Amino acid sequence: MKRPLPPLMLLLLGMLVLAAPSCTSVQSLVESGDYEATIELAQRRLTGKQKKNPKLVAALETAVNRANEEDVNRAAFLREAADPDWVRIHGIYDNLKRRQDALRPLLPLFDKNGRKATFRFVHVEDLVVESQHRAAAQLYEQALSELSAGRRGDKAAAREAYHTLGRIDRYARNYRDTERLTREAEALGRVYITVEVVNESHTFLPAGFEDELLRLRTAEMDDRWRIYDLGSRRSQEAYDYRARIVIRDIRVSPERISERSYLDERKIVDGQEYVLDGNGNVAKDSLGNDITRPREVLVRAEVLEVLQQKSALVTGSVELYDLRQNRLVDADDLTAEAVFENYASTYRGDPRALSPDSRRRIGNQPQRFPTDADLILDAVAVLKPQLQNRLADSHRLI
Repeated sequence: MKRPLPPLMLLLLGMLVLAAPSCTSVQSLVESGDYEATIELAQRRLTGKQKKNPKLVAALETAVNRANEEDVNRAAFLREAADPDWVRIHGIYDNLKRRQDALRPLLPLFDKNGRKATFRFVHVEDLVVESQHRAAAQLYEQALSELSAGRRGDKAAAREAYHTLGRIDRYARNYRDTERLTREAEALGRVYITVEVVNESHTFLPAGFEDELLRLRTAEMDDRWRIYDLGSRRSQEAYDYRARIVIRDIRVSPERISERSYLDERKIVDGQEYVLDGNGNVAKDSLGNDITRPREVLVRAEVLEVLQQKSALVTGSVELYDLRQNRLVDADDLTAEAVFENYASTYRGDPRALSPDSRRRIGNQPQRFPTDADLILDAVAVLKPQLQNRLADSHRLI
């Protein structure tokens, strides 16, 4: 019969089993060439440990040295190009420096067998500074080229210049005259949209119709690049787009009054009644008391209802024109309806018979019908959110 393993031996075996996959996974990362993941994993498992696992130390050593070598070779290759990408080169040097700085707290690094890891560090500080200055200068020249196109009327190029100038700040704060150029690029990249109402309905618009329709929340439509002008305060040549709100049809229904009467009825409990026996006498319980029961009665109420109705329907479209290219960019239909509806009800009979719906309407009085103009303006209030959303969504086209 085999003797059971001592508890200490079981604990040691368990630790070996748990440690084996971690070393294997680190080694597999090294073999697959995923050096950054190897470094991150090995550093995390080695930090704070008194006895450093030899496999983890070796994996970290290999990964760091190979990653540094690859970065140096990649940066050197990019530097030899006819037009080196200094932003990318700086990113390589900066990443290399961060890797080495993160490793320094572990140095010198010995594994538990006493072997010291050898890391081939690169003196990259000067290269980081050099590439940083060159990246800023390169982006500055790119921005100047884009801004030049923006000055010739290319709005998209002006916006690109704005974003390119914004990237320079990462490499050099307040570089040359970037602040002034950024303001210029932002101004050149903006588009101005005039909004106008056009009546093609062949009917007179009520007073205040246009003012109410254009009383939009421009703060929800304007952004860095789009400015909506609801009052045409600029000269026509200053606008890039025109949004035409075309009113094609306005219809107001006649005033309608309809009447109907209906009967509400229900069974209710109304007091008590005696229970009679088979002989027609009042039945008694075992104690000789009269037997009673709830008395149900059917109650009725006749309801007279008057319904007042009137509606206004406004239909049209919103059209977006590119004034620089003299073409229609987009068009979308708009429809809005305002409905006046009033119930006035009276009844006669037992109020206990009234249904909940009837009770809500009882006592309402007939109202004066709104004028056509008032109802059309109510329809405008319904139309405005649609118009607001259509104009705000125009960013995909402008």
